[in-house]
Amino acid sequence: YGMYFGEEYMNQDLMGTGTVYGNTVRDTVVDTLSEYYVVEANAEDLGVSLTEEEKNKASEAAKAFIAANGSAALKAMSADEATVTHVLELMALRNKAYENLAATIDTEVDPEEAAQKSITYVESSIQGETDDEGNETELTEDELAAKKADMEDILAKAKESGDLKAAAEEKELTANDTSYGKNDDFLDEAVFSAANALADGEFSDVIETEDAYYIVYMESTYDEEATQNEIETILSEREQEAYSAWYDPLKEAAEITTNDEAIETLTFERIFDVPKEPEEETEAADEVQDESTDEDAQTESAAEGEDQGQDDTAAEPEEGAAEE
Repeated sequence: YGMYFGEEYMNQDLMGTGTVYGNTVRDTVVDTLSEYYVVEANAEDLGVSLTEEEKNKASEAAKAFIAANGSAALKAMSADEATVTHVLELMALRNKAYENLAATIDTEVDPEEAAQKSITYVESSIQGETDDEGNETELTEDELAAKKADMEDILAKAKESGDLKAAAEEKELTANDTSYGKNDDFLDEAVFSAANALADGEFSDVIETEDAYYIVYMESTYDEEATQNEIETILSEREQEAYSAWYDPLKEAAEITTNDEAIETLTFERIFDVPKEPEEETEAADEVQDESTDEDAQTESAAEGEDQGQDDTAAEPEEGAAEE
């Protein structure tokens, strides 16, 4: 984030919610810890627990994490072996509870519900210009006619060459790729209807909507890859719904106390730079990256969270900021 938003990004309202990003991160960590403790308190009723082997893995991973970090980094994260071990156990228990409930879903998906079509489309806005005071000046009839003529020219060249993207670029417009299903509503209704009338390899006429002109090219009326992705999305949503149906009532019933005074002391002012690896070591490091990255990243963020510090900036945390 710092690369894109500057060093002060934690003190900016990046999401447009009226809350600075640091507070959003802080609140998210507190919510996550609350979830862990609620799951821990109710996992037995679900028939879920950690095996001795899983506990040993958490312990060994915690030891490795502590050994891999210097004292200054550990102090900044408020991380010690017991804390890291506990966090890893909480994470593992939550994941087991999720997997247990995910296994209960209906895995049959209606083919029509999942089927995806893929299109390439060009959009030319016909909205007017808005000044700094919010006043909008509508396009003139001549300006609208010129924009439509450009789109007609793009369509003619695309039909001739078979390359909608190249034709659009000649008019300094961009052709975009997307896929959609019968229940998607992100496309304008007129664009949706025109696209559905196309066979593979066909172009629409220039489509006029309230806000823009469009040209649509049908890449595939049945995109297998996009359809499979949609099936996975549907199943993932069902898994989350099954977990939420179990967890949400427990969260509502739980009495969770947070140490608000400790939470309010959190700041995001110190900047930590990740050391650059020498180029000759990069290839060797990449070979072991897949084995270590996920475990280390989860351990670090969770350990910081349990004691209320997080992310690439540091806080001065106190223990016990969230517990059931």
